[in-house]
Amino acid sequence: MDGTAREQPRRLSLTITAVSERCPCLRRFDEHSRTMSKLEQVRTADLAWLGRKLRIPAFLVASLVLILLVREQTARRQNPNPDPVAYLGAEGIPQVVLKENQVRQYVTNGRINGTLVEFLVDTGAVDVAMPFMVAQTLGLRLQPGGISKTGNGDVRTWVARLDSVDVGGLVAYDLNATVLPNMQGDQVLLGMAYLRRMELVLRGGEMTLRPHRPY
Repeated sequence: MDGTAREQPRRLSLTITAVSERCPCLRRFDEHSRTMSKLEQVRTADLAWLGRKLRIPAFLVASLVLILLVREQTARRQNPNPDPVAYLGAEGIPQVVLKENQVRQYVTNGRINGTLVEFLVDTGAVDVAMPFMVAQTLGLRLQPGGISKTGNGDVRTWVARLDSVDVGGLVAYDLNATVLPNMQGDQVLLGMAYLRRMELVLRGGEMTLRPHRPY
């Protein structure tokens, strides 16, 4: 009986060793555990100081993870429509329903010429308006536009043609775009160049977009 009891820890140790050899994650964990055991056996002031320093990266990683989680939650509150999808409504017409964010704006992800962008729905914008850096990212061919009056004075704008603008599968083709060199951020204003091709319904903090019904 005593021999069996002494044999069990040995068999368990052999099993853990065999598994750790097959799994790199367990092997690294096993090596880390052995290292920590050796460090705990040494009680000099220098190694204690080193131990405190070795705990700093773990604290920084935990802080970084927390920051990323907070940023993700904040981004979702600012853009509650990261993955809009069209579905068939009651009349068999595809539609996309967008939720308003905390400041009662309609922000959604979409695509311009197949490239992912973030839209801010703006019924006051004539065209699809974007910052110069976004236009460069999209590889648009810019033509001189006009002069736009802004709070910072008159600004020369650029114009471009967009092959397609897609929100959740509702695609409009061949649209005008205005490029504003002084526009900040990376949001694109989804203006009337796109919206006039859709029916737009506002109800209960939601915006429903669908193509005009055929007559």
